[in-house]
This record gives sequence, C-alpha cells and structure tokens, in this order.
Amino acid sequence: MAAFLRKMCILEMFDDEDEDIHRLLAKRSINTLSVINMTTRRSFMPKVTDYMAVVGQMAVPQHIDDFKMHYRISRDVFHIILESVQDLLIRGGRGPHDTVTPEKQLLVCVSYLATNQSMRETAHFFNLSKSTVHQIIKEVCNILVNLRDRIIRWPSPRQQTEIATEVEAVCSLPGVTGFIDGTHIRLSAAIGGERDYYNRKGYPSIQLQAVVDNNMKIINAYTGWPGCVHDARVLRNSSVYIKAEAGELFSQNYHIFGDNAYPLRNWLVTPFKNFGNLTRQQIKFNKRLSGVRQTVERAFGHLKGRFRRLRDVPLHDHKEVCNLIIACCVLHNLCIINEDDVEGYIEYEEEDPNNFPNVYQNGHAGVLRRLQLVNIP
Repeated sequence: MAAFLRKMCILEMFDDEDEDIHRLLAKRSINTLSVINMTTRRSFMPKVTDYMAVVGQMAVPQHIDDFKMHYRISRDVFHIILESVQDLLIRGGRGPHDTVTPEKQLLVCVSYLATNQSMRETAHFFNLSKSTVHQIIKEVCNILVNLRDRIIRWPSPRQQTEIATEVEAVCSLPGVTGFIDGTHIRLSAAIGGERDYYNRKGYPSIQLQAVVDNNMKIINAYTGWPGCVHDARVLRNSSVYIKAEAGELFSQNYHIFGDNAYPLRNWLVTPFKNFGNLTRQQIKFNKRLSGVRQTVERAFGHLKGRFRRLRDVPLHDHKEVCNLIIACCVLHNLCIINEDDVEGYIEYEEEDPNNFPNVYQNGHAGVLRRLQLVNIP
C-alpha cells in the first residue's frame, strides 16, 4: 500500500507535457489498487442477525397476517406441522449451526418452498451458511415425505361413498371417487443433462401424477418420471394402476375421472373424443365430466400457487427433487384439511406440455362403464 501512495505522489510532479507518462502510471496504479482490493479481505460482512425476533413479532395480532404473507401458510398450520416434526428436527453438534432449533429449521424449509428465493438468499435472512440451509431443506423434506402415509391416503370404502354422493349432487354422475391428472414440475436444468427430461414445450421437467378427491385433497401422488414420458405410461407404472387392476382400490361400481390422455378402464372413465360426430347425450356427458374434473386442475393450481418453488426447482439430485415435490404435496393436504385460505392461492397454469392422446387400448369393461354413465338423464 505504501508503494502505491508513493506512485500517486510522483504523479503530482508531472506537468501537462508528460501526459503520456501520466496515463501509463495511472493505469498501472489502478491495476495495483484492484489487486489490493481483491487480496484484502473485509473485516466485516453485514448479516441479518435478528430475523427470528422479527418472526416472533408476527405473532402479535396486528402483524399476524405478515407471517402468512411471507410463508404462505398460517401460523396455526405452521405449528400443527411443527408439532408433528419437531422431535425429528433436534440437531446436536459443536458447530454454530448444528444447534438450529426445530422451529427455525421448519421456517427455513417453508420459506424456501413458498418462494422463488435462492438458498443463498434464504441463508442470508436466517444468518446461516448456504450449505447448512441446503442440508436443512433436504432433511425437513425427508421428514415430511415420511408423513405421506398419514397425510396422503386413499379413501376407505365409507369415504368413497361419501365422496361419490357429494360429486353426484354436483354433476348427476354416480360412483365418482376422485380425479386423476398429471402436471410438469419445471427444473432449472435437466438432471445429468439427460434429454429425456425435456418435454414437448422444450423445457426440462419431472412429472407429478396425482389423484384428488372432491375437496382437492391429494389421495395419491406419484412422481419421478422425466418430462418426455406420456401420461398414460406414467399411470401404467404407478401403484394406482397396479392396485386398481388387481381390484384392491375401488368398491364395486366406483371409479375416477381422467382426461383423454388415459385409457378407459372399469375404474377410470374418460370423455368421448370429439371428431364432430358426437350425439347430444355424449356431448352432455363430456360437459358433466369436464366440469367436475376441473377439481384436479384447481388442486395443481393451489399446489404451485402456494408453494412457488414448484414453478422452478434448481436441485440437481433426482431423489432430492422427488422428495421436495412430495413434501409440497403433504403441505398442500395439511392446508386443505385445515381450510387454510385455499381459494386465495389458486393460480392456474398453462396447458399440459405433453397433451398427448391415449396410446393404450381401452378396456372393454371401461367402455361399458362409460356407456352406462352416458345414458343417465
């Protein structure tokens, strides 16, 4: 640094006739200063040190809505989740970040899932390192995935009857116990650079297949297939298809509704393809089916509208991505069950990127089932 100051003093001794030398020395001096700045570490890095105190202030009645605005779930639902997972989130160790409280860990994860902020930004707010934030998100998502059998459950025979009764009151079609569809979870980059992750719209994605009831609650979630795969192929490899074909899921004369991407089965009913030759009764049936099947589209709208991380997942590990998706499905159901302002977070998305017609043969029993429904006045 002393040598640099001496050079600056020498510059003052030159007159206008030495302009070229002046510019040369000035350029060298600037380069020297740049090196000094790059090699000299700052003694102080500004950090957010009291953010948890700010979160505490959000419990005050006049600030209670601030919590929901930032985390996109109510404080009541947050504490319901915390009670379920806090014993599993107790961390021990010697490092400064190994004793992060369960509440703070859950806040970190929910904050990341609810927004599009990066892990670096999340780390800044919570005064943690980026690596610690990554580990916390990974662990909390794993714990939420372990809750899936309690939160994402196929309805019992009695519950199927209740669902079918409520759906029939809306569309006059009996035996409907749910609605199935698939959606694409956008990835920031294809995992491993594999081209299979690119869907027909040209961006990388992982597919999520879900079956929902009439209240938009997810009763089955299946994810992991890359974006280029046909919806019907995803279905045929899922537990829903395998168990339904074995007669393990549905009570007699009960079924779910799907779109034309799926094959007709005795437990899966789809609309008629309209080539301009449908009868009035068939058109009426299609309108009834489509009207109630929007329930699953609204469920996806809520899932991605509330947990905005699903609009662009930057993770690079396949298992981590799948766990993050299922964790959001668990949180979605908890919001539905606790009636946490569901309508306020529904954001409809663009048309299905693949939108391919069914490529598998329709089952004879499925054709007969649909004919029975068509003839209902």
